[in-house]
Amino acid sequence: MSLTCKGFDLIVVIGSLLSRDNKEAVLKMQACMNEGAKLIYLHTMEDAVFTPKSEFFSRYEVGSEEGVLALLAKALLLHVNLPQSLQTYFEDLDDGYLSAESNFGEEELEEVQALYTKSKGALIWLGEDIVKHPRFHNCVRFAKIIAAHTNAVVYGVDKQMDDETLLEEVAPLKSFDGTVVYQCVKKENESAVLIGSAQFAIAAKATHGMALNVAFNQEVYACTFVQDDSLKGTIALMPRGDVGQEYPYRVAKIVKADVQ
Repeated sequence: MSLTCKGFDLIVVIGSLLSRDNKEAVLKMQACMNEGAKLIYLHTMEDAVFTPKSEFFSRYEVGSEEGVLALLAKALLLHVNLPQSLQTYFEDLDDGYLSAESNFGEEELEEVQALYTKSKGALIWLGEDIVKHPRFHNCVRFAKIIAAHTNAVVYGVDKQMDDETLLEEVAPLKSFDGTVVYQCVKKENESAVLIGSAQFAIAAKATHGMALNVAFNQEVYACTFVQDDSLKGTIALMPRGDVGQEYPYRVAKIVKADVQ
């Protein structure tokens, strides 16, 4: 489905580092924003390009996308006359656990609700983190249930689903403790680098320009650390030519390389 601005005055982005995601879609979103659409941006980290342009930004914990979408669905459909099965599902949802584990709580939900209620039409963009999430199907179901009962359309999902409405119980949210890297699309002419904040540099015991070995999945990647003070938090960007189809976050062992 081709992305269009027609009928939308609100864009809700979940699970996408926009500045490194689908270029065509990003350009279209920028055009929509230039026409007056407001942006709600939900991700694990700030985006230097899009976070400052957002009407509301909230950072959730790595791996908690399913929980965030469940909380969003319940909040945005709170005053909607839902089928009994959905009403029962959301009544039984463990809000407290999901909010605590995802770092996406009542205050954030109220901000989203306020903007969503005022909108005449919403575009819900599900990014690569959702598409590659182990619980992809249930994530998409939450988004499509929101769209089915409000004036919204879901974009970013091309995979076919057998059942778009049958919700499953939210799985326990996996924790990502340690130094976390985010495999993202490599920009043209970008070298082998690991890009992190000052906070990440402290956690990884790295300094700008240091040669590093980053190990996960029984593989070791040689790269140079680049400190980017526009970034915050303890997730580093790891640009790669082929990011693959697995969930892009990895807890990695990072050590200084032995330079000959």
